[in-house]
Amino acid sequence: MMTGTHWLKKRALVVAVAASLCSTTVVAQIEGATLRGKLNGTEETVQGVKVTARDSKRGYVSTTTTREDGSYVFVGLKPGTYEIAVDNRLETITLRVGQTARLNFTVGDMPEQDSLERITVSGSRVQNFAGGEVGTNITPELMKRLPQNNRNFLAFADLAPGVQVNTGADGSVSLRGGAQHQRNVNVFLDGVSQKDYVLKGGVTGQDSSRGNPFPQSAIGEYKVITQNYKAEYDQVGSTAVTAVTRSGTNEFEGEVFVDYTDEGLREAEPNETDGKAESMIRHTGVTLAGPIIKDKLHFLVSYERKTINQPYDVTGGEGVDFITLPAQYQDLLGRVTSGFEEDLFFGKLDWRISEDQALEFSAKIRDESDVSGFGGASTYSYGVNREVQDHRYHLKHTYTQDAWQNEFRLTYEDTSWSPRPTTLEPGIVLQTAQQQSILNLGGGRDFQDKGQQGWGIQNDFTWLDLEWHGYHVIKAGIKYKNIELTTLQQQPYNPQYTYNVEINGPDTFALEQPFRVEWGVPAAGTVGGAVVADSEQFGIYIQDDWEVTDRLTLNIGIRWDYEKVPSYKDYQTPDELVSALRDWPNIENANYDIENYISTGSERDYFTGAWQPRIGFSYIMDDEQNHMLFGGYGRSYDRNQFDFVQLEQSAGSFRSVNYQFTGDAANPCDTSSPNCIAWDPAYLTQAGLDQLVANVQLQGERFLLPNELDMPYSDQLSLGVRSFFGDWNSEISVAHIASKNGFNWVLGNRREDGTFFEPGRNWGPPWGFGVPGWGNLLLATNDGETRANNIYFKLNRAFKDGWSVNLAYTFSDAEENRVYNEVFALDYESVSDYGWSDAVGVPDHRVVLTGSYDLPWGIAMTGKFTWSSPVSYQYLYCGPDDSCAYQRAEPDDSEYHRFDLALSKDFATDYIIKDSVFWVRFDVQNLFNTTNYNNFYLNPDEDNFQQANSFSSTNGGKRQLKLSAGWQF
Repeated sequence: MMTGTHWLKKRALVVAVAASLCSTTVVAQIEGATLRGKLNGTEETVQGVKVTARDSKRGYVSTTTTREDGSYVFVGLKPGTYEIAVDNRLETITLRVGQTARLNFTVGDMPEQDSLERITVSGSRVQNFAGGEVGTNITPELMKRLPQNNRNFLAFADLAPGVQVNTGADGSVSLRGGAQHQRNVNVFLDGVSQKDYVLKGGVTGQDSSRGNPFPQSAIGEYKVITQNYKAEYDQVGSTAVTAVTRSGTNEFEGEVFVDYTDEGLREAEPNETDGKAESMIRHTGVTLAGPIIKDKLHFLVSYERKTINQPYDVTGGEGVDFITLPAQYQDLLGRVTSGFEEDLFFGKLDWRISEDQALEFSAKIRDESDVSGFGGASTYSYGVNREVQDHRYHLKHTYTQDAWQNEFRLTYEDTSWSPRPTTLEPGIVLQTAQQQSILNLGGGRDFQDKGQQGWGIQNDFTWLDLEWHGYHVIKAGIKYKNIELTTLQQQPYNPQYTYNVEINGPDTFALEQPFRVEWGVPAAGTVGGAVVADSEQFGIYIQDDWEVTDRLTLNIGIRWDYEKVPSYKDYQTPDELVSALRDWPNIENANYDIENYISTGSERDYFTGAWQPRIGFSYIMDDEQNHMLFGGYGRSYDRNQFDFVQLEQSAGSFRSVNYQFTGDAANPCDTSSPNCIAWDPAYLTQAGLDQLVANVQLQGERFLLPNELDMPYSDQLSLGVRSFFGDWNSEISVAHIASKNGFNWVLGNRREDGTFFEPGRNWGPPWGFGVPGWGNLLLATNDGETRANNIYFKLNRAFKDGWSVNLAYTFSDAEENRVYNEVFALDYESVSDYGWSDAVGVPDHRVVLTGSYDLPWGIAMTGKFTWSSPVSYQYLYCGPDDSCAYQRAEPDDSEYHRFDLALSKDFATDYIIKDSVFWVRFDVQNLFNTTNYNNFYLNPDEDNFQQANSFSSTNGGKRQLKLSAGWQF
């Protein structure tokens, strides 16, 4: 092994080379790389020549022979360093995930004393044959060296233009591509989709979680594709991330590490006026890898643990200052710690059965617990424990011949997201006589269990050597998944009793009786709030990468996706609800036909229109191959989240019931109502509540899906140029993305005359004018849209003379016809009434600049600067005439600045293991302590309009130091 400064410089060189690749977006397969090349010479000397590619670390060998014109191709090579041999000539090349590299050789004459022909290398360069695809490769060295406040490998995705990485104050990470929502993102791990079909996190386990999706130490590298991916990519509307895991090699190696930061290593937030809250984030981990049988069988195991202690202040609600709390409740105030723990495990076996066959098996296990949901008026007991489990298993067999390759996959997944009350007892809500909040104690409301479980099978076949007007590499695939989707939501899970503590008069405190109780009741014979649906997913595609000439490559593909969910197709609207709807005169003049929402189990069909053409090209414009023109068009279908559509069934199986009690003068109830009764202490027990509703008729608010439910999709178009200028590489492209069929719920209520608003008004939804005997009616539509015109620019200077630099710039002109991350559009008659506006949260300009520099004494320094222009916020403004409308504002202080710095140094040591390395690292997040506000006052009638709310936490936090250390061997 290399040690000391030499090892550090070698590593910095690798980083620089990898960084240079970031300026070129190239593609092969969804997880592998392609190597192309050509032997130049006479026909007799270049045809049928044996070419081998040997993985320099694992020893795996692939072999092919040259075509008639001397060209050759390898597909599906795992990213890494390869030794390419042609006869006795050996060259080394590094391949990245999803890239195509070209390595040419020339057959020439040896000197006169030697009559044998010789083969020389004529040049190699990673080139782009990805058509209109726009994106960036994130190498392992970039992940290792660039500043980071979290070990979430997705945190580097904003090195690709058009991608935002949103990091919460607690370290949670989510991705956003363009103007679309994070649920439109998809991550592919070793070629397998990690899509969340139920929740809106995009990736399983990432919905409202502080956890990481995968152990970063097990990620080999990944690629972020902003748009125009090839036909292999499915269920994605915006950004696609394709990652490849590490594998063991012929040398046994390992690493242990620890990251640590706490409140003593950071600056105070603007809202920490009384001193910094105690906080701690710690990551620990170990990775072991190596050979079981040299050149044949290798293993890798990785384990990471994340621990967060983050306190929240229980201060009481706005009414706490108007009463005197007894000591027993006063003791509940103060600072209480929220605990988060996550365990991440990944294990992998690689077996090269023969030169033709390989077998790979991997397992990922993620378990986390997050005790939170308290603070302010909610005491610790009123909190929630959010548990996340994400277990996935993957078996892959690869069979390769000289002219074709087949990849077969078998997958299994079992994921769940389960918030549960930390206390299983009745909740107590304390209020003043004016119903001002004081404290919430006892058991909380939230109880959910949502997830997906099932298996999948996938086969991809590639023809390598088809000749017709050039050479074709054609890949076709089919995928089938059988997944059970589940949702369980019971709120409130614990009965909630609301007390007026001033029931005996002002300045008194007593809990004599509640004036209201609310609890959940399941439908007779059901679990209540639970929906289980079987989902069968089919996908097929074919992709032709056509080398028309040495300069022109066409990428032509098409895919089709189809999903069967019998719970949707066979759903029968309850007869009593159908009768109520058809007898409801209010909707005779509505802008919808209620018959389109009534199903007897035979009106609905599955969506069959998900045909997705994807076409791209690349053309080398000059003999020196320094300039390449590229472009493409593609359509990509995503899916409707199950958590949205399941409301049609779950809303009819669980109902929140509330009663009000007489006896509290400050909170009287209408004695003519059946829900207004005299108080009885028996109602403090579940048996007493059961007496009130022996058999509740669940005729409450209902959600209805249309009998023709469309799927969201996006159309993507791009055109650009990639160029090489000496040590600098550049790329500039223009792109257009239009997304349609976004899911929304609209209000179906109508007034007696069939109108939505009162005459002469443009505001005031018809609440209280729901279905007679039932309540509010909500109808699903696919009317959400976004559109964005973008300019992407990338500039890269590869590592040389001790430094490198990379720049990614995005210009966005993005609009939406409804805030895209909001599903409920209940303020107007239709989604189109909201009108087109600037997309919330999308800046016009965004710059991400990274660099690396070698300091004296073997210290490596890297930095990352991120800047974005102000972003739009939506607010509701109501004028003096009581008319209201949604408007947008761009506060000046929403401009984002952040500079992160990392310093690292390696120390060679022979301690325990010879030639091992001990390393230390210091990350300074937000070095210049910039305050990036994300909460603003948005009332135009106030003097503080568009000013920052300094009592809220900042976007990404203030300056913070993170200490890291580790040992490699």
